[in-house]
Amino acid sequence: MLYKLWEGSWDEDAVIRDRSSRIYADPAKVRTIRHDGPFYKVEGPHLSEPSPQRTPVLLQAGSSGRGLRFAARHAECVFIAAPDKAAAKKAVTGLRQAVADAGRDPRAVKVLIGVNVTVDDSEAAARDKLEGHRAHASAEAGLAHFWASTGIDFEPYGLDDPIPYGPGNALQSATALAQSRGWTKRDLLAQLALGGRYPLAVGTPAQVADELESWVREADVDGFNLTRLASPGTYEDFARLVVPELQDRGSYKTRYAPGTWRNKLTGQGDRLPSDHAAAAFRRGMVSQAAK
Repeated sequence: MLYKLWEGSWDEDAVIRDRSSRIYADPAKVRTIRHDGPFYKVEGPHLSEPSPQRTPVLLQAGSSGRGLRFAARHAECVFIAAPDKAAAKKAVTGLRQAVADAGRDPRAVKVLIGVNVTVDDSEAAARDKLEGHRAHASAEAGLAHFWASTGIDFEPYGLDDPIPYGPGNALQSATALAQSRGWTKRDLLAQLALGGRYPLAVGTPAQVADELESWVREADVDGFNLTRLASPGTYEDFARLVVPELQDRGSYKTRYAPGTWRNKLTGQGDRLPSDHAAAAFRRGMVSQAAK
């Protein structure tokens, strides 16, 4: 339904903006979209003219079977979580293969992994800062968050009891990873000492940059979802210390590219490529795609 509205409702030249004639758009070039689906029914045009991108950049999170199928067909950026580079590499390889199987360029999807960063001018100062974060974090709160994510109540289990992870309607990728690793409550509390499950990069700007670049090289990720251990301190430290280091190495932009966000991400223009599912709903293909 959304692709029909974004891609097919307005012609490229529908907007006239003729002030003297008081005509904003040519009504013959703005079409009604008739959608009768199991969840929504829509009969009308898109209410505003399309942006230069038409369909906005599509981001997806989650690597369950259902999430992977959705990402392969629709996503442009995918957020993943992994405790180490081997697990991340496995997830990225599976995702890129699914994208290729869907008939799309597997490199067209940007994979972003969550990461915690603690940085300072010296390694000793960074380690001291990290201990300060640990002192104010709660592993039990992190476990409660993991409970909410997986739907598993960890309260009845001892620290080293086996936990019967199983399928459910919660975050399936996290549950499957915990099951494959055989994580106990003790394991989870150790991982969640900072309140979250993301991997940690700590040290000087050069050490942090080395670690981030190794994730790109070894796990085949395209970028990072920087989480905060302290706000706004985490972001301020990263911008002040790590960004200049990455720029000096040529690993981070020094200026923004022109155009829309999609063009900044891909360098391939403002619109979705022709191998994306949305392209089937563009003008001239709408009636066939809607059948």
